[in-house]
Amino acid sequence: MRRTLKIPLILIAALGCLAVVALWWVAIGHASAIGSSARWLVRSHDYKAEVLAQPGSANGELKHVEWDGWGWAGQDTVVYVVFDPRDSLSQAAISHQPGKYDGIPCEVFLVRRLESHWYTVRFYTNSDWQTNC
Repeated sequence: MRRTLKIPLILIAALGCLAVVALWWVAIGHASAIGSSARWLVRSHDYKAEVLAQPGSANGELKHVEWDGWGWAGQDTVVYVVFDPRDSLSQAAISHQPGKYDGIPCEVFLVRRLESHWYTVRFYTNSDWQTNC
């Protein structure tokens, strides 16, 4: 007599959901380059309209809007979408080196290029554009 292994349908469904979540996390998950590209592809029009509607800054600050943020227990990290009309952030995006860049008030951890003139700028934890450098 042959025995067959019976796996409950609920277990198969749970494993399937877990696999989908894991693939999402790897492919387009939190703060990944692929995730940023996918999000930009879908929502760039909205972000561009919001950023470009801002008045110009007298002190040379680049136009920006919050793109992403996460944290826990008072340890917050913020990422901004930044419009850089001179593409002065292009070298920072290529080098992936932290630094202080013109038009941004604080040193930043990471700059990524979304498309010409458009970047994401990730601040160090507990730093943001407005208040903490």
